[in-house]
Amino acid sequence: MPEFELDQESILRAEKLSSQLMKDFRTVSAEAPSLKISWELFSEERYAEQAEEVPINDVVANIGQMAMEFAIVRRSGGRVLSLKLDNGEMAPISMTEFFGGPLWPYYASEDWIEFWEKNFPFPFSLHSFWRDIYTGGAQDERVMMTDVREAEGGLERSLKGFLSYRFAGMKKWAEWIQGAGFSTLRRKGAPQGRGAGSSPPPPPAVGPGGGLQVQVSCLTPGLRIHVSPAYFISWVFFGSPTTPVTNYLLPGRYVFSGDGPMQPIRRTDPGVFSIPPTYYPTLARF
Repeated sequence: MPEFELDQESILRAEKLSSQLMKDFRTVSAEAPSLKISWELFSEERYAEQAEEVPINDVVANIGQMAMEFAIVRRSGGRVLSLKLDNGEMAPISMTEFFGGPLWPYYASEDWIEFWEKNFPFPFSLHSFWRDIYTGGAQDERVMMTDVREAEGGLERSLKGFLSYRFAGMKKWAEWIQGAGFSTLRRKGAPQGRGAGSSPPPPPAVGPGGGLQVQVSCLTPGLRIHVSPAYFISWVFFGSPTTPVTNYLLPGRYVFSGDGPMQPIRRTDPGVFSIPPTYYPTLARF
């Protein structure tokens, strides 16, 4: 079967939207403007023309959060913790992985700069502290420090790729959900390898708002699976228990991780899965 190819219109729309998002990203990460200005820059309404009714609230929220985190990083050594993925890209790891829980319960990411400068006015090696917390003393060759400028360049490439699949996938979603006899699309398929796909087959099911049903399998039973966009590591619970486990995702490029009683420390699979056409990701790391 032919490989799935992104249509040119979706690629061009992704370029236009990612360019505007990155322009605003650089404004916030370099200048750290007021909270009010940041909210105005990263609102879904601001990008409505480029989105053309395609859901992008998740992307806008991620880029806004990342911009504030990069602003802190620029004031604390200029290096960001990143995860090396199977496609060779480096995805920045969100600070919420360390401060979003009990250690950081009362501050939204937009408040972090003020909080940081108030409580850490002295020279502080954020990147070393960050790395040690994330790795927990374990050596993981895929987690490494990246210069903030290099990370920014990789982010722009990865964001464009993610949005290309968002636009192309939403086109197909509209066809599938509006087509007659949708029940014929509900079928079982063999697990697909990383990045594998064809001119996209329909998912096992579609949901409202652009959701495509995805079934994740791994090697270890009883785990919780988490999912993150491949351009910015910020985990969201996907489902449990494995294996397999099913939920809905908007089109895009994603990575997965897992934890649970059989695996107390969360582990990340480095595979990048494009949805569509991959609806049956198989994780090989755990």
